[in-house]
Amino acid sequence: MLSAIKSLLLIILAVIGLALSLLIGFILLIRGILKKPLAEYAGSTYPKKLMITGIVMILIPFAAIAGLSIWGITSSANTIYTRAHYECVPDIWRNESVSRNKAEEDIIRNLLASADKGNREAFAKNFTPEIQKKKGFDKAVVDFFENYPGGLAGYKIYNKTLTEPDLPDSDSTIKTDSLSFRCGSYGEWYFVVLKYCYYNPDEPDKVGVTEFRVMNLEAAAVYYENEEANTASDFPVCDIRSGSDINARLVGGRAYLWTDTDTPKISEEELRGLVELYDRLDDPALKNAIGEPNLIIKETGSNEYGYFFELTAQNGEPRYAYVQTDSERGKILWALICTPYEVQYNHTLVEYKKQ
Repeated sequence: MLSAIKSLLLIILAVIGLALSLLIGFILLIRGILKKPLAEYAGSTYPKKLMITGIVMILIPFAAIAGLSIWGITSSANTIYTRAHYECVPDIWRNESVSRNKAEEDIIRNLLASADKGNREAFAKNFTPEIQKKKGFDKAVVDFFENYPGGLAGYKIYNKTLTEPDLPDSDSTIKTDSLSFRCGSYGEWYFVVLKYCYYNPDEPDKVGVTEFRVMNLEAAAVYYENEEANTASDFPVCDIRSGSDINARLVGGRAYLWTDTDTPKISEEELRGLVELYDRLDDPALKNAIGEPNLIIKETGSNEYGYFFELTAQNGEPRYAYVQTDSERGKILWALICTPYEVQYNHTLVEYKKQ
């Protein structure tokens, strides 16, 4: 940040200096022209010196602009030539400064495109040289491609979640990032976890992808069930699991392990009427009507619980109720409707109730 401010100040000072040079040059040139025919300067070289000095000062800004133009053209040509010899996105990061958004966009596109093409060499080069040298990395790449479903580069990205960006104090700050997202088509969803370093001038071997995980719905449900207990792998991982072994659902854009119940599904209107009558989830009358939840979430660092109940479908699409309580099966704080793809925060069954 400080270096950027210093650079901006230097540019402003340079522009002011060139503008003053141009202005003073014109003043000196005009004075010289006006003094030359005067009798008092007959035989004097003073007007000529004023004119020459003025012309030189006028030419300085134009010379600077010409120099910058030549430098810009040369620099652009060198950049084009150099980039033509880059083998992967991290090669750019090791030689050029890129924005966080640019780094993210390029690495996602490159990883998925090389994976879709089955180009193992191009795919592997996106990982840090440090990781590529590790024993077992080549086998991990082979295993990844044996499980990779293909076609992910052509899908739209949903539910992208990023960490908060680093705020660098100087040019030497190491810049890393991590993100996760969902992609795929209806009925066949995939979840991606990606971590990478896009700036480390002191250790270029640590620039590149440090984690890349692709999971189908069932694998993602297992992964997110106890996310804190998962051990990150710096090798590429493609985890595809069978729906016959794992019961998983996409609810509110996330993958969850799902428990089917025998309780007949009720409609949104029926549930709204029930939770207006009964304000506790452990109320026998409410429990008898809606049965056991299909999914329970314990809020981290809180006494609150989240409960999901499957409702009757609308236009063939599943619907769910998300009920938040102040304690295990306690007082209902609020309830929302969920589709498979989003939590509809503006579609409430019960408005927030203060404890």
